[in-house]
Amino acid sequence: MLWWDWTAAKKVKLSAAMLGLAAVPGLLFGWLTQDWRAFLGGTAFLLIPQIVGWFLFAGLKTGRMPVRGGDELRADSPIWFWIVAAMYGGVLLMFCWFVLVVLIDS
Repeated sequence: MLWWDWTAAKKVKLSAAMLGLAAVPGLLFGWLTQDWRAFLGGTAFLLIPQIVGWFLFAGLKTGRMPVRGGDELRADSPIWFWIVAAMYGGVLLMFCWFVLVVLIDS
């Protein structure tokens, strides 16, 4: 099953790949050479939608939404499952809004 029966090594590899992908814009634009704090902040900011998107994808695909401290099953608690899915979607929309505001204002 996707995510839930993966070994710790496979989960760490996925997390490292997402972190590397989030760090690429900082490396391409040279933020690393100018200010390492901005590079770290930008990488952390770009990592958030990847993690939330992965949780949403894995939850919708398997019917078992990862949440803090456990999971919500679509079969056992469908209301909470869809509330969590809506919250994850809201976080992704808010991230897109932040990026659009920065692009429009600059």
